[in-house]
Amino acid sequence: MLKYLQEIKIRLFLLFLTWLFTVLISYAYKEVLLCVILQVTENYNSDFYFIFTNVTEIFSVYIKLIKFLGNQILFLYFFYHLFGFFSPALFKTEYNFIDSVMKLILTMFLFSLLLFNYLFIPLTWNFFLSFQNFIYFVSLHFETKLDEYLIFYISLYYICVFYCQMFLGFFFVLNYLNANIQSIKKFRKIYYYLFLIFSTFISPPDITSQIFISFLLAFFYEFCVAIFILKTLFDSSLEAN
Repeated sequence: MLKYLQEIKIRLFLLFLTWLFTVLISYAYKEVLLCVILQVTENYNSDFYFIFTNVTEIFSVYIKLIKFLGNQILFLYFFYHLFGFFSPALFKTEYNFIDSVMKLILTMFLFSLLLFNYLFIPLTWNFFLSFQNFIYFVSLHFETKLDEYLIFYISLYYICVFYCQMFLGFFFVLNYLNANIQSIKKFRKIYYYLFLIFSTFISPPDITSQIFISFLLAFFYEFCVAIFILKTLFDSSLEAN
């Protein structure tokens, strides 16, 4: 037991060092990091700019950005150390399965970063700013607060990463459906109830959005069940022939 406690202390200390050095290095290159998240401004002319209304706002933006980056790195290394701590107790098949799952999750995470920075952010930015083009009778000039843009950026980041990981989760659901088709059909009502709870958490607070998202999840669920039933019947017919 003491051996495991010692290992936990060492791994926690390594996690702290990882977070600390990430924060220190990020602070040294804080201007570069800020320029990276402001790359969307390249789509506009040189007159486009950001404003701040508090004397400490730029410094607080740097701190929020550094904390955000440090927490993301810490999150990734936490699961790495967690897997490393439990890996000696796993069977070879379990180790290979969890290792492949973690690699898929990391690959999807990196893909979501590219998708977010080079597609999602520019499209979202252009979409919301395009509404000012429909106001012909009022003179509007858009001035973005630096702090508000960082909040906008971080919020969209979490949304993009979440949905990309959700997309990856669908593949694991398909695999689970293939191996447990009878249990899925047996507990259909429970899954519908979980769909309703999930849609309540991710949708706006109106009943129409909740019903719509719940309907989509239920449709996907039934579609997957039907596909795997047909696949099972097809495989059975091939074996019979």
